[in-house]
Amino acid sequence: MLATLDSCATKLGPFDPQTVTVANQLAIAYWNAGETNQAISILNRALDGIEAAAGGEHQARIHLLGTLGRIMTEEAHWEQAGVVFGEILDLCTQQYGAQHASSLAAKGDLATVLFESGKSVEAAELEREALAGAHMFLGRRHPVTCVLTWNRGLRFEREAGTRLADAMADLLWLLAEEDASLDADQKEIRAMLANRLNWGSPHAC
Repeated sequence: MLATLDSCATKLGPFDPQTVTVANQLAIAYWNAGETNQAISILNRALDGIEAAAGGEHQARIHLLGTLGRIMTEEAHWEQAGVVFGEILDLCTQQYGAQHASSLAAKGDLATVLFESGKSVEAAELEREALAGAHMFLGRRHPVTCVLTWNRGLRFEREAGTRLADAMADLLWLLAEEDASLDADQKEIRAMLANRLNWGSPHAC
């Protein structure tokens, strides 16, 4: 499998979309097989190649860092995850602007890992900025806004004892929506919300 990645990098260059896709899929395959160190090694190698060849091509780097951040989060390596999501936020802001959905999602991801790292003050400010920006520039029904609202609601429920129905009031509209109008994240949130509120059977997800 590594030979395929080497071949793509040699023929197409380290930041060609096909090379990045192969590196990303290979890392995920190793991660799913329980070989986390190998997955991280592949991602770091690909990121180093991008840096050396292109000075850090934004879209390719964001794609690889996203997978690396997921791995660090799942493995509860919060400090490393914070560094990764901090870089993703910087790159998204440079590439798309601070008001773009990708930038706001990255800000929310960074807030989540900072909360887990015990940096509550910084995390709370980032969370507030991300959610306020999402409401202002994306709208309350946008998938990114829904994810940010869900994450904040879970935190409020856990830390402040807020009832889930109160914390998730901005998401209750999801329970009445048809599948065709929702993306994958919204469907997942709808199913979890229905389950937590004992809503019965929501639309099939």
